[in-house]
This record gives sequence, structure tokens and C-alpha cells, in this order.
Amino acid sequence: MKKYLSILAIFLGTVSFGQPLEPGEEELTRHERKATDQQQQPTYESIIVAAFKAGNATKIAGYFSENVDLSILETENLYSKSQAEQILKNFFIKHKPSEFTIVHKGKSGQSEYFIGELVCTDAIFRVTLNSKVGETTKEITALTIEVN
Repeated sequence: MKKYLSILAIFLGTVSFGQPLEPGEEELTRHERKATDQQQQPTYESIIVAAFKAGNATKIAGYFSENVDLSILETENLYSKSQAEQILKNFFIKHKPSEFTIVHKGKSGQSEYFIGELVCTDAIFRVTLNSKVGETTKEITALTIEVN
């Protein structure tokens, strides 16, 4: 019997030390773990999709390799990074983009590709983008934009 009374006394003693909540205070709830920096960073794919939607040639060119095989409508050649950016900027000035969706993507060894549909105010274009996966980054090696 003494055991039960001792346990009851200990229980009541610990409960009596609990502080009542003040008005406006909330009970502590379990917090979820915050996302790490890596989880918060946008992916290469999401950056490219957003850049095409916005017509942001500078953002796309940031991923160009030093030389890019560029084919936009009737213009096709191997261009330097800065030349390719200018040609892409001119394309976006003439054809204002409103939507871009990836319809197919694939990977083979160190290469990746996207095939997308770029909806502009005057036409719909098919975009094919080839990239090479480096040690830390991805570089666009070829970009083709043609009427869909």
C-alpha cells in the first residue's frame, strides 16, 4: 500500500508543478524540420522552364557552354556563348513567350535533353535543348527552336 501512496504522491507532485497557460499563450506544438538549403534551390529544369516562359535569354545563356550549336528558325551555326545569347534575345523580342512546357526528356550517359513546347503570342515552337552534365553544373551544348 505504501508503494501505491508513494507513486501517487510523486505523480501529484509532478503535476502540481505544471504552469497554467497565460491568456494568449499557445501550447508548444511539434515543429517540422526546416528544409535544407539544397532542398530550397530550384532545379536546372525549373530554371530553364521559367526562363523560357519569361523570355529571359540571359538566364538561359548562363547555362550555355563556350560554343553552342544554335538553330533558331532559319539561322543555324556554331556560335560563341555571347553570340548565341544575342540571337536568342532577338528571337524573344520578335516572339513574346507566354508558356513553356517540357513534353519529353531523356538522359544518356553524360548528356541530357529536353523537348518542349514554347507558346508565343504569334506561334507555337518546338524547342530541343541538349546539355552536357559536368562535375558541378550542366552546360547547354545545342539549342533548336523551330515552328511546331
